[in-house]
Amino acid sequence: MPDTNVMLAALEEAERHQPDGCMVFHAVRDAAGALVDFQWAWANHAGARALGHAPESLRGQRLRELTPGSALAVRMDVLRSVVEAGRPAVDSFQEGEAWLQATAVPLRDGVLLRLRDVTSALRLEEGVRETLDWVRSVLEATPDAFFTVDADWRVTYVNHEAAAISGRSQEQLFRQILWQACPELLGTRMERELRRVAGGAGPTIFEWRATPGRWHEVHAWGANGNVSIFGRDVTARKQAEAERDMLLSREHSGRLEAEALVHERTRELMVARERLVQSEKLAMAGQLAAGVGHEINNPLSYVVGNLQFALEQLAPFTARLEARDALACALGEAMEALREAKEGAERIRNTVRDLQTFARAEEPRLSPVDVHAALEFGLAMAMPHLRHRARVEKRLGEVPTVMAHEGRLGQVFLQLLVNAAQAIPEGDVARYQVTLSSWREGASVVVEVADNGHGMAPEVLERAFEPFFTTRPLGEGAGLGLSTSLGLVRGMGGELSATSAPGQGSVFQVRLPSTQSAAPSVRAAEDQVPPGRKRVLVVDDEPLLASVLGRILGARHDVVVVHSGREALDTLARDADFDRVFCDLMMADLTGMDVYEALSSRQPELLKRFVFMTGGGFSERARVFLQTVPVPRIEKPFELGVLHALVEDAPPRAGT
Repeated sequence: MPDTNVMLAALEEAERHQPDGCMVFHAVRDAAGALVDFQWAWANHAGARALGHAPESLRGQRLRELTPGSALAVRMDVLRSVVEAGRPAVDSFQEGEAWLQATAVPLRDGVLLRLRDVTSALRLEEGVRETLDWVRSVLEATPDAFFTVDADWRVTYVNHEAAAISGRSQEQLFRQILWQACPELLGTRMERELRRVAGGAGPTIFEWRATPGRWHEVHAWGANGNVSIFGRDVTARKQAEAERDMLLSREHSGRLEAEALVHERTRELMVARERLVQSEKLAMAGQLAAGVGHEINNPLSYVVGNLQFALEQLAPFTARLEARDALACALGEAMEALREAKEGAERIRNTVRDLQTFARAEEPRLSPVDVHAALEFGLAMAMPHLRHRARVEKRLGEVPTVMAHEGRLGQVFLQLLVNAAQAIPEGDVARYQVTLSSWREGASVVVEVADNGHGMAPEVLERAFEPFFTTRPLGEGAGLGLSTSLGLVRGMGGELSATSAPGQGSVFQVRLPSTQSAAPSVRAAEDQVPPGRKRVLVVDDEPLLASVLGRILGARHDVVVVHSGREALDTLARDADFDRVFCDLMMADLTGMDVYEALSSRQPELLKRFVFMTGGGFSERARVFLQTVPVPRIEKPFELGVLHALVEDAPPRAGT
């Protein structure tokens, strides 16, 4: 016993501060000598703490009594077998939340038990195992191939896709030498690249055809003596690349032809650019014409009006004088001079009106249009081209109005007449003729422009309406006239067609839907029966124009003239008994639109008596106003018959 005590004291001193638990048990035997329990002889702090006790409380206690039902007590048989067999034993068990690894060494009728906490190691091992299981499930689920080999080229892992590519099962490949399991890889790029990576050359990426028609992009890298191989199916990409290469080959084969076509198109674009420059110049000229026409209209209105007034005033005196009287001769010559001056002013008026019609930005809405008026506009504008080339014959029938844009329709007729002039040489007017015809055909109106000029060959006629196609020399024709005209006619719901033959001339027909109503006409002043005198208000900020209106209308009616919109409102507020109000649309202080809006709330009953006067220079507000407000308008310079007709047709005033 003294030796035992010395040994325990030495063990206690050696194991006191060790992190692993250590304890000594004495065997407890019954009267028959059978081993029935164990008694603590000693335990260090780590061992007692692992069992949830202090070292002093364990000394002298029996195992079954102190920890009934504990994991250590359950291992009584293990300790007994160590004592009886005289051989050490190793076992693991869970004590509370901790996992302990127990090593039992036999002593003289007892056991030395060492306890090591392996909880962290077991948890790490379990985490590694779960991670490996997750990685394995991911690798099995991926559609890409993956396998690994060790330093001896043994397959350490292969997923389902990689096995399927090789034509073998995973069991047939696992733990096999790669080159023996898959001899078809020998001598291929796969072998060369994998051996290079295994030799320390670093990772590599290459394309490999696993089977005919099936390609993979292979990534291989080495780590810790192992080589990992990842393969992604790129068959679809390779097929796309092959198709691309085939298309590039086809493109290359046609490159010379394409380059020739580019040169041709470049030349055509240069021609088109020159034509567009000319078009821009025409557009600027049109804008200039619209502005100049607006400025000319006001003075031209009172020139024409005064000439007409002078002729009307002098006519009675001329009739009373005898032809032999010298005064009658002088007066007759003066009358003739006035008539010639009036004729010149009328020609200026028609020219300005034609220019404004040509340059005007058309409203998008269709309205009833007299095709003969549009045709006359086109003819007037085209006469400088026609006058020295051909005679013009008219065969116009009685036709209804058509739904169209007046300016655009006039532009179409102008283009057709200019084309006819260009098909006829100069200097032989007696031989060549341009014939203008119109007739009604069902629900349509047909206008025909025919000439007996050079005509067109079938291949030229086929391309006549094609944009930028022209038979004229470079710089002399844009090739846009007929194609633009076709677009304009179709935009108005109609159709433009052509027939032609070489040496027989050309015929162009414009077919438009009719409104089923006769073309409007203005009653001539001399055909009207003068009614009773009426009251007229003239509102215009141009003094001379207002004066001539007062002079012309004052011969038959009572006229009041004011020179601003504010003055008009004041006058109408004091005296609203006017049969007709002629109001200028654009004025300096208050415009005619402002006057109209003011009266809409004050005296709306006067609005139906308004007639707006315009010089053709419309702002965007004025254009919208004229489209939405149902009020008559007349354009300067005025037709005297129209002025008198508007006064005579004025709605009756209340109480008259």
